[in-house]
Amino acid sequence: MLTFSEFFKSGEIVNLTEQVVYDELRAFIDKQEYEFCQCDKCLFDIVCVLLNSVPSLYSSSVVDRTYPSEEFSVEYEQLRKLVKGEVPRAIERVKGRLHH
Repeated sequence: MLTFSEFFKSGEIVNLTEQVVYDELRAFIDKQEYEFCQCDKCLFDIVCVLLNSVPSLYSSSVVDRTYPSEEFSVEYEQLRKLVKGEVPRAIERVKGRLHH
């Protein structure tokens, strides 16, 4: 029998915010409109700042992620817009406290 912790680790719980953060940071970098350090330490710090400054959006079903309801789609798009706006602020925050 699975322990409580093992049960939840074996499930489909996914924090969609993580992927949104990765995607929006990648898009920001690809635009090359703003110079900042892109070493591993700085990118990890930027992602951490972003994840701590925007709400999490969890999903527990592949079906829900594949065929989202209208309400879920709206919530997801709002999250994308929020993250996109927070990327420059997170970069500035990390630039002010470099760890290298």
